[in-house]
Amino acid sequence: MKYTLILLFAVVGLLNNGCSGDSQASPTGTSTGQQGDASNPGGTFSITDRTGKTWDVTHAFEEYRFVPQSFQYGLGPFAITPINDPQMLSPGDSGYPLDTDSFAILGTTLNDFTRAYPIRVMSRHEVANERFGEAHVAVAF
Repeated sequence: MKYTLILLFAVVGLLNNGCSGDSQASPTGTSTGQQGDASNPGGTFSITDRTGKTWDVTHAFEEYRFVPQSFQYGLGPFAITPINDPQMLSPGDSGYPLDTDSFAILGTTLNDFTRAYPIRVMSRHEVANERFGEAHVAVAF
C-alpha cells in the first residue's frame, strides 16, 4: 500500500509539473491527445483528461517511456474535495462511536493533539486540512 501511494504521488507530481495549461474538449477522457510520434524526435506528447484539460507528458514519454495510449484517465484536478477544518467529537458527544462499534481509522498525534479519521470517510475525500494547535496540516489517505 505504501509503495502504491508513493507511485501514485510520483505520477500525479510528474503530470502536474508537465501541465501545459491548454484546454481541449475531450469529455470522455478516452482520447490519447497524442501530438507527437515516437519516430519524430522533438514532437510533443499530451493527454487530455475527462475535464478537457490537456497535460504535456513529453518528458515522461522521453525519460521514462511513459505510453500515453495506455494511461488511465482520472477525474481531473480538484475532482475530490478535501475535508476542511473537520469537527472532531469527544466522548459523550452525540454521534460519538460506542465502545462496541468497530471500524477502521487513520489516527495521528501531533503537538499533544490526537485525531482519528474514519477510513470510510477518508476514502471519499483523501485529504483533511486540519489544525493541530498552531500547526496547519494536511492529513492524507
